[in-house]
Amino acid sequence: MTKEDRWLLDNLKANLQQLFSAYQKLEAYNAGMGEEISKLKYQIDKLEAEKLEISRKNEQLKIANQLLSGKDESGAAKQKINSLIREIDKCIALLNR
Repeated sequence: MTKEDRWLLDNLKANLQQLFSAYQKLEAYNAGMGEEISKLKYQIDKLEAEKLEISRKNEQLKIANQLLSGKDESGAAKQKINSLIREIDKCIALLNR
């Protein structure tokens, strides 16, 4: 093996080591990002559930406010209550079957 061949071989080894090191760093980074993605997806799901619950409570508060204010010109609160009663009646009928 000539001196030039030896130099090329050493240079190739050094490049391969650098490439392997970079690969290992990227593997570790990707693993960390995978964990971060999982955490963020869980947090998104949790926030969406919280948003849904807050929307339900807001709707209930609107109905209660309409009933308490006595300014229910459109009858929206009464319609909503009647709708809820019908849904409850349907559920009871299904349970009695």
